[in-house]
Amino acid sequence: MADPVAHPPTEGDSMTAWFANSDALSAPAADERAPWVRYTRNPPPLCDWESIGTDAVSAYTSDEQTMNTAVHEAAHATVFMNAGYQIGCISLHEPGDHSHGGRAHVRYLPASGPWLDWAVTCAAGERAETRWMRENGLWSSDRAWVSERLAWSDRRQLGLAYRDCYGKNLAFQGDHAGPGDYAWVMDRTDEALDQVWSAVLRLAHHVTEHRYVTGEEAAKIAGFPVAHRAT
Repeated sequence: MADPVAHPPTEGDSMTAWFANSDALSAPAADERAPWVRYTRNPPPLCDWESIGTDAVSAYTSDEQTMNTAVHEAAHATVFMNAGYQIGCISLHEPGDHSHGGRAHVRYLPASGPWLDWAVTCAAGERAETRWMRENGLWSSDRAWVSERLAWSDRRQLGLAYRDCYGKNLAFQGDHAGPGDYAWVMDRTDEALDQVWSAVLRLAHHVTEHRYVTGEEAAKIAGFPVAHRAT
C-alpha cells in the first residue's frame, strides 16, 4: 500500500506550508501512524516531547482532558448525524481500557454516501478540539499539534477512503484550494461544524456526565430525529 503524498509546498504554490515531523518522516515502513502525521498544520513542540509524552505537552487538568475528549467524539457523531446517518453509541473509556484504542470512540452504523460526508466526519474531532480550545482560552500551538498527532487514525480512515474513491492519495501539503488536500478537508469540516456547534457542545457535556450515550440518546440530545436525514 502506497503512503499518502506528504511534502512541503514548493515556491509559487498557493498554499500555506505545513511543518515537518522528523520522527514520522524517519519512521520505519511498518509504522502505521507515520504516513498520516509526517506534516502537521502546527509545528512540533520545542520540548523533548518524545521523552515526556503528549499528555505532558497538552498539560490539561483531568476535567479539561475529559471535556476535550468528549468534544472530539461529539463532533464526529454530530457531523455524521447531520449528514443524515446514524450512530450506535459514544463511549468514554475507563483509564487503561484500550479495547477500542484511544480515550473514547464513536460506533457508526453502516452507511453509504459521498466521500466528503465521511471526510468531514473523520476530521471533525481534531477541528472541534481546536475550536473548543480557542473558545475556552486553552489554545496553544503545542496543544493543537497534539490534537493533530493523536488524530492519525481519523486521518488514516479518510485518506484510505479517498484512495478507494479516487484511486490516488490524499495530500498533506496545506493546499486550501485543492479538494485532494487535507487542508481543504479541514476548511469544509470547519464549515460543517459551524452548522452544528451548539449541538456538539450540548452532546459533549452529556457525554462527560454519563460516559456512555446510545445513538438514539445522542440524536435526541443533538436535536435530530433518530432517523434524521439532512436536506
